[in-house]
Amino acid sequence: MTENQQLWLLFFAVGLGTFLIRLSFIQLHGSAEALIRRSKHILMLLPPAILAALCIPAIIFTRPLTDYHVDYSQLAAALVAILIARFSRSVFWPVAGGMLCLWMLHFIHN
Repeated sequence: MTENQQLWLLFFAVGLGTFLIRLSFIQLHGSAEALIRRSKHILMLLPPAILAALCIPAIIFTRPLTDYHVDYSQLAAALVAILIARFSRSVFWPVAGGMLCLWMLHFIHN
């Protein structure tokens, strides 16, 4: 078996494994509707968690660890994104608003 075939077999096995893990949770709880109804509150917390996972590393880890520098335009853009996320039910608008704010601050500063 070639290396390319082994890689595709690995992708298939991992995909099948994750599918079976998800299917097992649905089967253990009886039906998908009951599982979604019970976890609706947790599912509502996903957009802020995704937004934080996308934005926080880009804000915190902009420089090497030896060169500590606070970029206030990034902090302001992050605050704008947080405010938009507070009133939006979408992940797109906070990211778009934060990036627009960042670009405008960089344009004004330069």
